[in-house]
Amino acid sequence: MRRTHPTNMFVCECITQSLFRLMKRKPYNKITVTDLVQEAGVSRNSFYRNYHSTEEIIRQFLEEKTSKWWSEFIAYPDRYPHVISEMFYHFLDMKEEIDLLYRAGLSHLLMEHIVLCGRQSLTGELKNAYQTAFMSGALCGLVNEWILREMKESPEEMEQIFSNHEI
Repeated sequence: MRRTHPTNMFVCECITQSLFRLMKRKPYNKITVTDLVQEAGVSRNSFYRNYHSTEEIIRQFLEEKTSKWWSEFIAYPDRYPHVISEMFYHFLDMKEEIDLLYRAGLSHLLMEHIVLCGRQSLTGELKNAYQTAFMSGALCGLVNEWILREMKESPEEMEQIFSNHEI
């Protein structure tokens, strides 16, 4: 669900940032809606007007970050010639939040997000659907391993590994 009203966007941003702050201090499964709205300084109604669950907050965060990144990427194709390395830079920009997701046992939300992004490029052709599924799965595995290894390799090295299938 897209939030477009400025006040609502502000409330959603407060809730999102509060969730990540709370995740730094306590286990994710111990965070309650009460904790979240108190940290954000908003009402329970504000939470339930915008979200069904805390996982939805994370999904929306990933979607918005990726949409912003993709808009910039396609607006300046000459400035960003390598989509794979730029994708890894995008993940580096979210390193703190990704680390929190992994510590909370929520890595599946990032992998789900990668797959959903791939599915958005489908043309409807069967061959394209399988190619997209294959590439999304490969990227999920590569990104997951890179994160587990603490993102030590550069985005350019990761693109090289992906492009050359040095696996």
